[in-house]
Amino acid sequence: MKKIILLFILVLTSCASRKVHIDKIDIKKDSIVNTEIKVTTIETKEKTDSTSIVTTIDSSEITITPLDSSKTIFVDGKSYKNVILKIKKAKANSLYTNNKKEANNKRVDSAATIKTEVKERTVGKTKTIDKKANYWFLFYWLILILILYLLWRNRQRVFNLL
Repeated sequence: MKKIILLFILVLTSCASRKVHIDKIDIKKDSIVNTEIKVTTIETKEKTDSTSIVTTIDSSEITITPLDSSKTIFVDGKSYKNVILKIKKAKANSLYTNNKKEANNKRVDSAATIKTEVKERTVGKTKTIDKKANYWFLFYWLILILILYLLWRNRQRVFNLL
């Protein structure tokens, strides 16, 4: 009977109870970036070509006739006798002018549009344990000492049973 009571006391006394509370958190982050770039190119080409030709022709004809054909004539340090001199001078000047002008203008314009969309979701797990202090282990030691004492006192009967 004593054994049954001791066993019953041991079963009814237990370790400390604990409460567990679990919180779950879900985190999710989404980012969407939309970039739109618009490039405009304006190109202008301008060419100018002008050519001018100027020709100047100077033609002069001089006729020298002496008053008396029997006498000598001095023209430019030279002596001429009984002569009619015809001096022809032809002068031709050509002026050629060519103007080439070429212009390239290039203009590039760009415009950028950035669109950002951010979504955020949070996931987490929190576990909280609430454990109360248990002082029954002191009672177990007391019961253990009591059992050892009873076994020591009744050691003759215990060895006879075995």
